[in-house]
Amino acid sequence: MAAKEKKTPDPRLTAVGQRIRAVRQAKKFTMEQVAEAADSSPQYLSKEEKGEQSMTIGKFANLALALGVSSDYLLFGQEGCDEQEALLIELVRQTHPADRMLLIELFGTAGGLVNAIRPEIKQSDPH
Repeated sequence: MAAKEKKTPDPRLTAVGQRIRAVRQAKKFTMEQVAEAADSSPQYLSKEEKGEQSMTIGKFANLALALGVSSDYLLFGQEGCDEQEALLIELVRQTHPADRMLLIELFGTAGGLVNAIRPEIKQSDPH
């Protein structure tokens, strides 16, 4: 019988696992605590943290909830948008393509203005 070949871990799973471990450790949670809150086992969580185990959507959602972070953060390393941003994105998506370009230009101009006055806001802020 041939020896079982060790599979090269998927770099995406490895990155997700590293973020899971980093959040768990930053919040000072044990594997047992997180596994119990996520309706999993410490052994399964260990494999997830090492990038050796993929997850169903249900297990992934449970894990994000147990850790108190967004699934966006676990998947991509960044937080998702808040409700107002999501509403704005949906409104832009529903806009006619020609009007959408106008909105993008408007947002760009508004963003430039905000960035231009930010130093003044920080200087006048007593905090």
